[in-house]
Amino acid sequence: MRKKLGLFSIFIVSPVVAEGVTKEYGIVGLSTTYGQSVYSTESSASIGITPNLFYNGDLGFIDGSLFNYNAFRYLGLSANWRFSEVNDSVNDIVNGIDNRDGNPELGFTIGTPGARITYLHDVANEHNGQEVQVHLGRVFETPLDKFSISPYLEVLWQDKKLSQHLYGVSAAESIASGLQRFDADDTWVYKTGLIGLYEVMDNWVVISKVKLEHHDSNSGLLQRDLGWSTEIGIVYQFAGN
Repeated sequence: MRKKLGLFSIFIVSPVVAEGVTKEYGIVGLSTTYGQSVYSTESSASIGITPNLFYNGDLGFIDGSLFNYNAFRYLGLSANWRFSEVNDSVNDIVNGIDNRDGNPELGFTIGTPGARITYLHDVANEHNGQEVQVHLGRVFETPLDKFSISPYLEVLWQDKKLSQHLYGVSAAESIASGLQRFDADDTWVYKTGLIGLYEVMDNWVVISKVKLEHHDSNSGLLQRDLGWSTEIGIVYQFAGN
């Protein structure tokens, strides 16, 4: 089992995902992650460290690397950093495949942190692609005091340019890696998971997550149909009651 520690693991956490939530709430912390990326050639899972960041308030919200400013009640201006996943410093990708850099994105979000549609476009000329994200989730209280669970579902549409950046295999890469050359079309990505929050003391919360994702592409870069991860960590609640 190979260990990878760093800030480039999957970054998203949405502990407050109930539609219509307006009260201020914010957490920040770290989790230990155990799982397999869809890009990893390793047969065993790897361990990593994942930062957790979430904030929701009157001015907007922060959900991992997605920042949203509420220009209007249900319409916000959004900025995002797309972290690199096809990168040998992050995942054990196929030998001979070039690393794909991350990039900043700008766009807008319609809805709330728990029920939203986000449009993002590359603004660094890394690939000039665009993505539409649909995110749905909800917080449920449990019979256990101070423990809640938050199931969520995300559907992502990635245009041809972004898909080529993420899944394409050039002729040179095909020769170097042995993979078949691949020119990507539009791609759909499906993500789901369950987040648990348990308040252990004032302002300190244990966070746990189970996440699954599927990329609907025939690219040889994808090593498995289903990526997965489990996480557990501690976060500090810096806003809200």
